[in-house]
Amino acid sequence: MTPLPRLSIQRAIVVCLLALKTVCGFAQSAASTDSIKTGSYLQLTWDNDAFQLRAKNTSDRYYTNGIHLKVLSNYWRKWPTQYTLLKLAPKDNRRYDYQYDFGVGQEMYTPRNLTVANRPLYPNDHPYAGFLYMSWGLVTSDVVGGRKLTSKLVLGVIGPLSGAAEVQREFHVAEKFSKPMGWGTQMPNDPVISYSIGYEARLIPRYTPFFDVIGRVDATLGMLSNQASMGTLLRIGLFNDYFQNATGLYDPSMGHSRRRVQVYATMGMAFRAVLDNSILQGGWFNGVDNYYALPAVELKHFLGLMDFGAVVAYRNVQLSFTQSVRTQEFKNGLDHQWGRVNLLFRCGK
Repeated sequence: MTPLPRLSIQRAIVVCLLALKTVCGFAQSAASTDSIKTGSYLQLTWDNDAFQLRAKNTSDRYYTNGIHLKVLSNYWRKWPTQYTLLKLAPKDNRRYDYQYDFGVGQEMYTPRNLTVANRPLYPNDHPYAGFLYMSWGLVTSDVVGGRKLTSKLVLGVIGPLSGAAEVQREFHVAEKFSKPMGWGTQMPNDPVISYSIGYEARLIPRYTPFFDVIGRVDATLGMLSNQASMGTLLRIGLFNDYFQNATGLYDPSMGHSRRRVQVYATMGMAFRAVLDNSILQGGWFNGVDNYYALPAVELKHFLGLMDFGAVVAYRNVQLSFTQSVRTQEFKNGLDHQWGRVNLLFRCGK
């Protein structure tokens, strides 16, 4: 493929940011009429396997880059997608917090060796794959019961239409890295419809406001992957109640969440069972046309996950960094890790 002009991606990013800013403006007026005012927020997330705490562990393989933009606002409550999302039904006259969101994102996956244009079929390696998507989500927070329910609908595409090849090529040229040569072998275009649901609850009563242990279970069904996970999240430091709302940011209307400054560390561990994965095996319709897609017998169906990081927040702005580690996902594969930089801030009342 011919690389796009140097400024094309920059222009696309500017257009996306302007569009999201406009949405935030709409969300501000819509949220003001909602019975539960949670505000409107913009979340920018960048994943990359170069974001690692130890430079010698830096890799350029497997899940190598992801850009995610999300607007959290009850403006999306008016969209028809609301009927596909699950939420907790209030009980005992409790005040639940409902937070809808809309997101867009792109992810790219590559093998270990980027310098080979016509890769050998064996030994098996991670195929080239790009994923572009839109998502609609809902988070129900029950501060009294100490629990959260999250549901999300994802529509997207795997393959050249994702634009992952062009993005990585331009980035490598701009940074003077070696040019990735094998994108001609990437997964063919395939549609994706996916649905995920997650439930979180406090495992240990909060004897101190500086320590919190949360249990998590989640599942994903659909054309992207079918999997289920179970794990825990540990938080240590100065923070607001995790279950007060979807963001955890300062909320002066709630007496127990008036901490303007938050500084804390996080650590999560989980176990995941995987039935299938279209990023590795190809999509449901055209995946069989890619000879580099991995057969089911090559997949590791049980994975270990660990995430640890730090969060700093002041009033309505939050910055966090997370290091993610995964055990091997397929035979002859390696353990993998990447970093995530996340910025969340309020953009509407």
